[in-house]
Amino acid sequence: MNLRDRATRVVVLRVLRDAVEAEYRAERRAVLHGLRAARAELALKSMRVTLPDDTPIATLTLIDPQPTVVVADENAFTAWVAANHPGEVETLVQVRPAWKREFFGRLACFGPVADPHTGEVIPGLAVAPAPEPRSFSLRPVPGGAERVARAWDTGEIDLRRLLALGGGET
Repeated sequence: MNLRDRATRVVVLRVLRDAVEAEYRAERRAVLHGLRAARAELALKSMRVTLPDDTPIATLTLIDPQPTVVVADENAFTAWVAANHPGEVETLVQVRPAWKREFFGRLACFGPVADPHTGEVIPGLAVAPAPEPRSFSLRPVPGGAERVARAWDTGEIDLRRLLALGGGET
């Protein structure tokens, strides 16, 4: 293959890569929306993905964010830390960010937020509810990638139909 052929191949592959990436992102958003709706309606969290002949190729699973402790009242929290952990308060009267992250990691994520050692409710803290899932995991089943490649090779998967460049029908 000469330089001109390789250059043409690079351009074509780039255009195809960009088109596939754009389609992948759009489909991923649509699948995430569908999984969220299925969870709300059917309490579904995972689904098995198959080829048209029902050969399993992957599992999709919603990734649930965890609730997190947040500072609802910075002044009240800072005053509490100053009174209970004075070495963790900086001169400008704010809680050291590293200590706050570490401390929050030890707190239970249900309200009211309490000191894990004393049980005292910590002023200024609240629990933020977990947001809607923003992603899902895709785990190919063992041999799934090979099955997809074989289905592509045999024509069972029609890439022209699956990926219509420019959004047109083929």
